[in-house]
Amino acid sequence: MIMAALIFLPSSIYLWFAVGSGVSTAATYVTAILFTALTQIYGRKLSRQELFIIYSIVGGIGGAMPMYYWLVYRSYYVTNPLSLEFTLFNTPLREYVPTWMSPPATSVVHQLRTLLHPDWFFALGVNLAFSILGLAAELSIGILFSYLYVVEEPLPFPFAQIDAAMVNTLHDRRPQDLLYFVLSLTMGAIYGLILYLAPMLIGPQARLIPYPWVDLTPYTQFFLPGAVIGIATDPLSFLYGMILPPSLTFAMLVGSVITWIFGNTLTLTNFKSFSPQWVEEYSPGMGIFLILQRAGLRLWLSLFMGLSFGLAIFLLASTSRKIVAAFKTLPKLSRVKGGPGYPSPKILLATFFGSTVLSALLYSILLPDVPLWLPILVSVGFSFVLASVGARIYGELGLSFSSDFIYNMWKAAIYFSPYNGYAGWIFTPAIAGFSTPYFANSTKVAYATGTRPMDYFKAVIISFILVTTFGLIFTDFFWRIAPIPSYLFPYVYGIWPNYAISDSLFATRQILIKPDQILMGMGISIGVSLISIPLNRLGIPFNPVGLVGGMYSTPPYTIMVFLMSLVSKYLMTRILGAEKWLSIRGVVLAGFAAGIGIVVAMGTTITLVSRASWIWPW
Repeated sequence: MIMAALIFLPSSIYLWFAVGSGVSTAATYVTAILFTALTQIYGRKLSRQELFIIYSIVGGIGGAMPMYYWLVYRSYYVTNPLSLEFTLFNTPLREYVPTWMSPPATSVVHQLRTLLHPDWFFALGVNLAFSILGLAAELSIGILFSYLYVVEEPLPFPFAQIDAAMVNTLHDRRPQDLLYFVLSLTMGAIYGLILYLAPMLIGPQARLIPYPWVDLTPYTQFFLPGAVIGIATDPLSFLYGMILPPSLTFAMLVGSVITWIFGNTLTLTNFKSFSPQWVEEYSPGMGIFLILQRAGLRLWLSLFMGLSFGLAIFLLASTSRKIVAAFKTLPKLSRVKGGPGYPSPKILLATFFGSTVLSALLYSILLPDVPLWLPILVSVGFSFVLASVGARIYGELGLSFSSDFIYNMWKAAIYFSPYNGYAGWIFTPAIAGFSTPYFANSTKVAYATGTRPMDYFKAVIISFILVTTFGLIFTDFFWRIAPIPSYLFPYVYGIWPNYAISDSLFATRQILIKPDQILMGMGISIGVSLISIPLNRLGIPFNPVGLVGGMYSTPPYTIMVFLMSLVSKYLMTRILGAEKWLSIRGVVLAGFAAGIGIVVAMGTTITLVSRASWIWPW
């Protein structure tokens, strides 16, 4: 973990600024394979439990985006002319940015480009306090729902199969499994060489395969204007479809196509009154990235909120008995298989409610104009719903809510409050539940590898300390090297202006959130879920979570996920036999991902070394 914080974390911080992604996958596979080899050289062998901790934690450290990323962004915001273009009550919006979010534009720190200055201490302290409270809430609710969805009501967790296969293959080293692992690793490395490494080393002109998708909108815009049509090329985003049944992936595809293809087109042609702003802002020639941005804000924001609320209501109602039954078993939590070591349920619940309520109170002190009930409702209530629904969707489909979805939910709450200002839209109280799906998935793998789940959660705490400590040092280091954004950090040069405009549009209430569309989304979600009950009883496989979850996913990904499930179900089982394929598919997928991870690590290292001299005058 320390090695990941010293080697991979600075690489990721640089890449978050330079290309918009970290090296989580590379850190995970490279470290697991490297330490397996090193221990063998010295005549030792990593235990299955040690391999699991390396595999599950190192990626989170190596690919982390520390909270300090957003502090540098706030510096960019308050010193950028964009923040002068937007006004609130005839005052530039930058004047509404409080000192606990960023020093004022007149502060010398923006010219010095450093976080290690007294002017930043207030902002650093506030962000650290909310991060600690958020971690406490995440861990407590994560342990509770991991127990619920792994022990009491075991869900499949498709990604857990890949993770467990990776750990077991490296530990057991069975010749047959290693053969399939090495073959798929080689294929992944070759594909990664073409997709990632060549463009990283040579430049965009060497890109033979478009990334992250092949954009087909230039060809489809003439008969399907506004439709998001393409083919994903990043295999890590769709290979998991090989673990899901076609009935489920087809439901995901249908939901995605209805929304992002036919929905986008029909609202531009036949139903223009549904979202006039979307009609006004769309223009022929817009690619997938721009369509997703504009349609997400102007067309689907309110409806998606309703879909989420409706799905949450249905899932809570349909699983309420199981949840109640599970909570009744909580007194035996410290004695279940995998223990002892679990904290008592009283401690977990007290930690969750204590940390969320405390964050709401602290938030109210910082922002007294926001009604106190709002941060309490969101921090406590929404966190519980997000944890329960998010973990269930991830356990069944491998899908998760994006961070944008969570923040948009908060913005919806602020939208219907009397608040006027900037900080309330951007800064939230501690919202837990976002990490619960990943905690539950890792708990599933922990049981599969014979690891005590609490050992994993202890490692999560250590990783938080490492990322928080070294993240400050390395973020400050890169900011001192050159301005952010700049030619050395080109990704944020393009994306941060979009962030600044979006934040300003919300703060000045130029983004509309429509209650009727929220209710419409709730109705659609609940209606589809109710229809699934008689269909399933008649033997017709229909998964409402797949359909609604697919609406959030764009067609480039759902098309490939569906194709992968068909390949797995009908092609691979015919070539290798159903029993054989089911026994090795996790090994194959883990090997392919490992090959890509190794290539990405090589490319990142070479890129950092090659660019190290750019900053010097000579």
